[in-house]
Order: sequence, then structure tokens, then C-alpha cells
Amino acid sequence: MAADNEMVLFADEDICLPGSGRIPGKSWKILVADDEPDVHEITRIALASYQFDGCKVELLAAYSGADVKEILARENDVALILLDVVMERENTGLALVQYIREELNNDLIRIVIRTGQPGKAPEHEVITRYDINDYTAKTELTAQKLFTAVTASLRAYASLKTIEANRQGLERIIHSNASLFESRSLSQFATGVLDELKGILKLNLSTACCQTSLYAATTGGQDIIVLAARGDFKDKEGLPIQAVFSPELMARFQRVWDGEENLFAGDEYLGGVQTKEGARCLLYFDGCSTLSTVEQNLVRIYTTNVGIGFDNLSLTREIVETQKEVIYTLGEIVETRSKETANHVIRVAEFCYLLAQKYGIDPTCAERLKLASPMHDIGKIGIPETILHKPGRLTKEEFEIIKTHAETGYYILKNSKRQILQTAAIVAWQHHEKWDGSGYPQGLSREDIHIYGRITAVADVFDALSHKRCYKDAWSMDRIMELFKKESGKHFDPALMDIFLAEKERFVEINERFPE
Repeated sequence: MAADNEMVLFADEDICLPGSGRIPGKSWKILVADDEPDVHEITRIALASYQFDGCKVELLAAYSGADVKEILARENDVALILLDVVMERENTGLALVQYIREELNNDLIRIVIRTGQPGKAPEHEVITRYDINDYTAKTELTAQKLFTAVTASLRAYASLKTIEANRQGLERIIHSNASLFESRSLSQFATGVLDELKGILKLNLSTACCQTSLYAATTGGQDIIVLAARGDFKDKEGLPIQAVFSPELMARFQRVWDGEENLFAGDEYLGGVQTKEGARCLLYFDGCSTLSTVEQNLVRIYTTNVGIGFDNLSLTREIVETQKEVIYTLGEIVETRSKETANHVIRVAEFCYLLAQKYGIDPTCAERLKLASPMHDIGKIGIPETILHKPGRLTKEEFEIIKTHAETGYYILKNSKRQILQTAAIVAWQHHEKWDGSGYPQGLSREDIHIYGRITAVADVFDALSHKRCYKDAWSMDRIMELFKKESGKHFDPALMDIFLAEKERFVEINERFPE
């Protein structure tokens, strides 16, 4: 972004205007388009000692319209074109103005018309009809007027480049916000913050900027915890910043937080923001010495917006956790009423999540199934307790009543517009369907059974068999494995059975983690 936030002055003396932020060693490119070699030579002599903010002028020579087009195709940072009207044709210069503005859509380059035949292109008509920035007759073009025209044009170009840099940076911030707001976890969000920062600053892998960086925030307690880190702070995720920063950097952070020190100091940026929800967020990175004023302002805006994004993610997580707690509580109420074992709904949720992941379901859908599956037996709320608590074998009539819980659960949940409850409705309705079509309540078979129903069927049966019920003792693992092998392709989806048998140790581990 060498030309961002630049102001230019050309003069016979080595005069420099301060504050452009242009990188030393870079030059301003001026295209001289004229078919007279003497004009090129005079312009070269007049601008030989021009400097602005430590930067000289690089003159590019074009003798025809074709030359101009070739140079503009090759050079994308020409600041000014000193353009003759009459070259190979009487209107070559004016045609080039239209080409630059309309075909190249280049509104940044400044265009100064210089003509030796004003009658061919009257000043009033040209300025009115064409998007040019100055008009000068060659007979009137003194060194001072050239100085004034070039200075005014390049100053305008620098201002436009600053505006364009701001616009592009803000667009990137808006884009990054959209990406960050899609994050499902604090870790994913924080990693995205550091990735998007490089995009906003248009950094490549070779730059020294952002080699060491971190994003940290309060996540419930008072400590500001590192959520993502790079470079010297790599592998520090999960630690409070006081365990990561040096005492000097911690002291500076406090001074920045108290408003006593600039965010940018030396080669480091250290920005903090307190969100509306009371969270404290911190962004740190190094290698800042080459950043322009525009880029520094964009970083400040980005830090504030990231704080807003952190708030949004925290609120979303709070809503999800609340939904999860309500669903688990309802599931546990139903299981308690039916005398099921403790932690049944938690284990079923974990079993479902493991199977969904191994089956290759989209991570978002797998997480949704995990949240919804505890509602699989919600329909039992409508079953008489005398049947639910019966210790012995059910009669045919009693079993028909039990079977109604699947449809009852579906009708309780089906009208919700929330994706989690819509998933729960599917699970409640189909978790007793069987691969061979012998299940209930619809007698569905194979892929006609939603994958959520097929997964929950495996999870629910495994948990029911591996734990004691009022009507039976817990089965041994060998006995369960024997049954599941036998029921593959009958009760259960064969693909899910293969996954279950391959991952049986993990299912056992979940059982042990959430005991009776």
C-alpha cells in the first residue's frame, strides 16, 4: 500500500511536504504522453529535482495512444498523466481520457491536458465534456505552472488513494465481521480475528508485521485469557495474559487500558476494548513500524468491531447453552418419570454426536443432533405411569400404548420453527424405526428413515441394553456386541453398525464417564 495516505509536492528545489506516510525509496509515477521528443526532455529537466516526503519522480514516456495503453496495462500505480491532445490523430488525447475513465474505470489517476493547438480542443468544451483535472496550453506552460499543476494533481491523487484505502479497508472489516460472526466457538472466532487482521492489512507471509500476535478476552472470570496466538506466543492458548506477557508489556497494557499511552508504540500494537456486555478484549501484534496512518486507523476500527463480534458470539453461546439446559432438563424429567437411569439423555447425546461425526455429517448438524437427541422420548409424558413403571413384560395392548410416544413426541415438537426442536421432532418420531421396515410408528425402511432417526436408534438401544432398567438387568458388552452384529441390516443401518463396532471402546468410555 505504498501510495496510501500520500501528499506530493514537486519543485525545482528539494522541498518535501511532511505527513504523506509514503515508504522511502518509492517514487511517484508520472506518464508523459506527447509525440514531441522535446516535450519529454523539457519535462524531464523541469522535474529532475522534484521530491515529496523523500520520494522522487519516475517519468514514463509515451509517444502515441498505443504507448499509453501499453504502459497503463503494465503499471497500475501511475499517479498523473500529462497528456497531449493531438498525437497520431487530432483527438488521440481526448479518446484516451474516455478510455481511462470508461474502459479502465480508473478514477484515481489525475489527467492534465497539455496542448499546442488549443483550437483543436477548446478549453471550455474539453473541461465540460471530459473528466480531466487541468488544462494548459503548451505556450503558457512555464516551470512554475508545471509545478503548480503537478503539485495540485498529485495532492488530489494522494487524497483519493487515502479515501480508496479507507474504503477497501472498511469493506474488508465488514467482510471479516460477517465471517467472524459465523464462528461457532471462541477458539474459532479468535483464530479468525488474527487471520482477518492480515487480510485487512494486505500482508503476505514474508512481511515482518503480525509475526507475533494474540487475541485474548474474558470468558466468564476476571482473567483475560489467550484464545489464539501466533509467533512467540504460540501454544499459549488458555493462559491468562499475565502468564504470557512480560511485566513491562503488562504494565503497558494497563496504561493503554487507562488511556495513558498510545495503542501504537514503537513496533507494537496493543489495543483493548470493553464490550457492552462487560467483556474485556485484547488484540496484540508486532511489526507495526511500517503501517501507514490509514492502516493504523483501520486496526483501531477493527479492534472495536471485533469486540462487538465477541459480544454477539457470547450472547449466541448463552442462548445455545440455555436451550441445551432446557432440553436436557425436559429430557431428564421424562426419563425420571419413566424410571430410566441417571444420565441417560446425556449419554445418548454423546453417542449420537460420536456416530454423526464418524458418519461424516456436517459439524453444525452433528452438534444440532447432539442438542436435540435428549428429547427423543419426550412423548412418554403422555404414557400412563402404570405402564412406564411396570416391572414385567408388557401385554400387547400395553406395548401399543407405549408405541404412541413416538408420534406424541413428534406432535409436541413439530410446529417449532427452531432448528434444534425441528431436529428433536424427527428424532422423537423416527428413533424406533428399523432398517428393514419392521419398526414403528410409520414402518419406514432404509434411507427413508432420516439419518437423525437411524443414529438415535443405535444410541438409544445401546444405552438401554448397557444399563439396568426396572424390567431387566444390564447386559454384558459381549452380549450387546453379538446382538448388534446380528441386527446389522435388520434393526440398524449397516454403515452405522460398522462405525459402532469400530468405535466400541469410545462408546464404553462415554458410558464410564457418565455412570448411573
